[in-house]
Amino acid sequence: MTLFRHLHDDAFLVFSRDHKHLYAACLLELHERFFTGVPSFPTPPEVVNAIYNVMSANPSLWNEGDDFGEPLPEVISAGRRRIRRVAVSRSSAAGDKALVLARQIYSRLLSWGWLEEEEYGLRVTVDMAMGPLLVIQRLASLNTDLSQRFGGLVVQIRINLEAVEKLTPEVKDRKLRETALAVREARNQADQFTKSLRAILSDLKRIRQTVIDSKSVGDRLEAFFAEFVDQLLLRDFESILTVNHPYRYRDAIVDLARRIAFTPGTMQVLAEEYTQNGMAPDVEDGRKAAEDDLLAIEHIFAQIGEMFERIELFRRQLEVRIRNTIKYAERGTQGLVGRAGDLVRRLDALLSVRGDVAPLVEWSLEPMRSPWSEHHQAPTRQPRRAVEAQRLAAPPSDPLYEIRKKLRIEYIARIAPGPEKVRKFLESQVPPHGEKEARFMQLVSVDDFLAFDTARRYAVTGEVPTKVAAAFELEALPDAALHDSDWLRCMNFVVRRSGGGASSKGDFHAR
Repeated sequence: MTLFRHLHDDAFLVFSRDHKHLYAACLLELHERFFTGVPSFPTPPEVVNAIYNVMSANPSLWNEGDDFGEPLPEVISAGRRRIRRVAVSRSSAAGDKALVLARQIYSRLLSWGWLEEEEYGLRVTVDMAMGPLLVIQRLASLNTDLSQRFGGLVVQIRINLEAVEKLTPEVKDRKLRETALAVREARNQADQFTKSLRAILSDLKRIRQTVIDSKSVGDRLEAFFAEFVDQLLLRDFESILTVNHPYRYRDAIVDLARRIAFTPGTMQVLAEEYTQNGMAPDVEDGRKAAEDDLLAIEHIFAQIGEMFERIELFRRQLEVRIRNTIKYAERGTQGLVGRAGDLVRRLDALLSVRGDVAPLVEWSLEPMRSPWSEHHQAPTRQPRRAVEAQRLAAPPSDPLYEIRKKLRIEYIARIAPGPEKVRKFLESQVPPHGEKEARFMQLVSVDDFLAFDTARRYAVTGEVPTKVAAAFELEALPDAALHDSDWLRCMNFVVRRSGGGASSKGDFHAR
């Protein structure tokens, strides 16, 4: 059994030997020339020729004394229908050493599973299997400028969701209805944008480690300006701080995703298109898949601030480190102050030995006075005293901090009402031994709105806490009239009184 189902066990040996850079250059060249873009099926001599060109363009990656294993025997024609093989020694004696090494590299790529040969009659072609092709695509993408891959993603996500919001069951044009597939593309783009922020954060960590490992001040400054300023700051930071700023369309994207999820007509079109295009087995699963995509987009952009704050924190720490490096370098003997002092001393020595020094000009100068008091000077260093065990002092109490902490706790408790508050709200809305639809519920205060929105989420997801499920049953009504009030506009649901007890199997009761 292979370690990876679609990869040969020895596939990664190309990146673990002495010639890993040469193998990487050959694989990237073969992928770019034969296995991307226009479909082509090269022959073994064409692949060997491409490898030979890579070796010619990168002579520093190999030498004539290298050995890449047994070379691949050359296939020549011996008549109209017959094929025979000739010994490699005959062609090697007359051929160039680099061509022999290129055949050896080709043989290794075949034996390690990166390439495979197929016979079509008398013609032999070379192809790349699915597993190696996916791996080399990822490696090729890492070899390009990452900042260009993430350009315009935030704007594209907003445009896709705006196009989907306009879909209704009355739209019959196939091209317009196929716009529903943009929801899945928007989710993939949101995941890709999150990966771009993680890539920038990883680059900052790498640059910080490079700066820390630098042996001298010059190496540290060179690493900072070459990698941080030139590569990261002027490319990726320019992208995320301008056209791809995480906060640029965050609220608009979150609102679009919520409005689409709470519009039954649009969700019906999404479910039908998901089913018709093979993304879901039936309409109900298509609706759930569309809801999952919209919820993922909403969560990604609702919580993207933490990632951006981490990037900003790393950037500030790196800039402070370099600022301190420059600051303390100037205080040493090798800095500007030390060189200036040495220059002044040498000038004084020259003036003292020269006899033709120009006479001094008498002039009145202000006396040198220190602006600091003599009592404010640093105290004289005393002998170190032994450590004495003492009681730890209590931390200072800040009344303003305590008030803000209390207000924050109250805000969190209010903005996310618990099951008990939701139950009290439903008891005030639903008549005893009866039921009531959400569109007829009256919202008077902010607490009513928060409790109503939490109950709506219970009805949509089907996950009702035990304290609420003991007294009420909540059921979503996607096909009924919407709840439309001054507070919000959302999908309707019904709340029924029930006399069942609390479930003992878990914290949640799923209908």
